[in-house]
Amino acid sequence: MTTDAVARLREQVRRLERRSLSHSHTDTLPTRHSAVDEHLGGGLKTGSLHDFLISDPLEIGASLAMLLPILKEGRGPVFWISDTPAELNAWGLHQSGVSLDHLVWLETDPTSLLAVAEDVLRGPERALAVITGSQVPTLKEIRRLNLAVEASGNTGFFLRFAPLARARGKDPCACATRWRILSHPSSPRFFSGLAMPLPGSRRLSAALLRVRGGRPAHWILDCTDHAPLSRSLDALLAHRAPPAFPPGRLPDLQAARCARAGT
Repeated sequence: MTTDAVARLREQVRRLERRSLSHSHTDTLPTRHSAVDEHLGGGLKTGSLHDFLISDPLEIGASLAMLLPILKEGRGPVFWISDTPAELNAWGLHQSGVSLDHLVWLETDPTSLLAVAEDVLRGPERALAVITGSQVPTLKEIRRLNLAVEASGNTGFFLRFAPLARARGKDPCACATRWRILSHPSSPRFFSGLAMPLPGSRRLSAALLRVRGGRPAHWILDCTDHAPLSRSLDALLAHRAPPAFPPGRLPDLQAARCARAGT
């Protein structure tokens, strides 16, 4: 029997073993956007990898506005695995419904990032893992992570920079879904007695670029968890007014720093 035949038999055995696992009835993580969940058959599949591409550093918030509500639907711990210090805001996570008691932050060097992620995804915790790094994973590395999540039932999310100008074919995808989330202008809210309208709820342009066994799609989504302003901006910021300076002179940089420190 040739080496190729043995390899094919081993792969068939692995597939049969994965089908017999207790988590073979794949669960879903709802996005809480009805149109998206309906298109995906209930939400993002667990026991899979999902790829969130960030086109610009200013769009990190848009991807998180989509991802964080998904993370709160998990039943186990949430691992945040990064090769740089994670700039996570505890109050923002709390507002999004992600329990800080279940959040584990792991910082590693770039060369060990995917190895650490694989160890986490092979664990028995029914965990969700967010993987943020500067390097583009190879197809072989993604396949290793796919084997890990299929064997354990854990779910992984890539959250990484991928400029729109990147050439096609240079960024392989073997994930269950691939997304690009961008900010979208909100709808203004008009009130009687106000000359200017107030901004409405935050909106996202959500592009499902690829989905295994399905069709790409695009939606404009309202983030209902980001409440619109109920009062004018000047009223909201009245208690944080800057200190007064003598008329006719702008403060130098050092004076401005002292003024801010004294407030």
